[in-house]
Amino acid sequence: MSNNCCNTEFNIPLLKGKHLTPYSHPFSHRFCNSSISDLPSLLSDSQIGFIDPHGVHFSDKRHRRTGKHWRLNEDRAEMDEIPDQFLPYKGIFDCTEDVFSRGFYDGTLFRFPFRTKPSELSETLYSAEKMDTLFESFEADAHLVLLFLQHLESIELYVREESESDPEKVFQVKISDRSLQIVRAKRKEFLAKITPGKVTRETITVTNPVTIETVRCDSLTDDGTVNQHSFLVTNYFCGGEVSTRFKRLMSDKELNYLPTVGVAMALPTSPKQHTPDIKGHVFCFLPLPVQTRSLTGLPVHVNGFFALSQNRRYIKSPNADQGDQEKSGRQLTDKSLLWNRCLLEEAIPRAYATMILEAINKKSYPIPSISIFK
Repeated sequence: MSNNCCNTEFNIPLLKGKHLTPYSHPFSHRFCNSSISDLPSLLSDSQIGFIDPHGVHFSDKRHRRTGKHWRLNEDRAEMDEIPDQFLPYKGIFDCTEDVFSRGFYDGTLFRFPFRTKPSELSETLYSAEKMDTLFESFEADAHLVLLFLQHLESIELYVREESESDPEKVFQVKISDRSLQIVRAKRKEFLAKITPGKVTRETITVTNPVTIETVRCDSLTDDGTVNQHSFLVTNYFCGGEVSTRFKRLMSDKELNYLPTVGVAMALPTSPKQHTPDIKGHVFCFLPLPVQTRSLTGLPVHVNGFFALSQNRRYIKSPNADQGDQEKSGRQLTDKSLLWNRCLLEEAIPRAYATMILEAINKKSYPIPSISIFK
């Protein structure tokens, strides 16, 4: 059996550094719905936490508990009584015994023990073989994952064989060295101008080229198969002249969405290469699962801070009753549906037009005309 690992370095807006506090971030609640594991856990900064959606491991006769966390320093005596529970973290990348001794880990690690028998949470079972399939699926579209993110620069996949002490890197996707500085600068410029919850008087937009590399590692030669994918990306924070409805939804604390969208078109990776044909895909920062309904029908990829369906696989759309309601002349009242409509009808067309104009006018990075008018 193999142990599969995903090692990522990332920052998350409104959090400092590389650390997550167990149970304090929406990610924690998302893990409760994980289809992979019934007992996910995470180590970050000075705490370690376990999420137990079934309430089995930490409940007693008086209280049902769906999780527990320990402070590495303050709760050391309690942790010393159950050392085996924390053993799986030790020896993973830079997490050593010393991390637990000094009470601090400079990063975040997530652990998802595979579900090996059906549970109330899910009947989906996972094995090392199934994780290999998931890795292959990730690799197929990995060149899209970093496209609209604002912090992440590289993702590496590792596999550790049961007989080995150290994991082996098998795959990497990253922003290429030649693009990294401009991407960092443009991301910083874009984020610096945004204030969450505030309607801006002017639209905020940045456009930059990016080349993304995927590397399939070869342990025998220390080399790898490198593929490159280039894009022109426009990130767009909608402000200025927008509809009254859109402006009202931007300030709605119940929705709490940002009017952020983006558009990306393919570019040739070198002057002698052709502009690749792409099937435009829909993103909510990350690409939505590949389905017919997640393709845009456009020659560009489209990103938006959309309201998603409950399973987070699709943009939320009107159900049959709501569709009939509209046909009869009555207005939609679901604010998340109205929000999506504003993004699609007001924000994304402007972002698309901005990208085309930037491509035509920019002298600092020449764009082939065939890429613009394709």
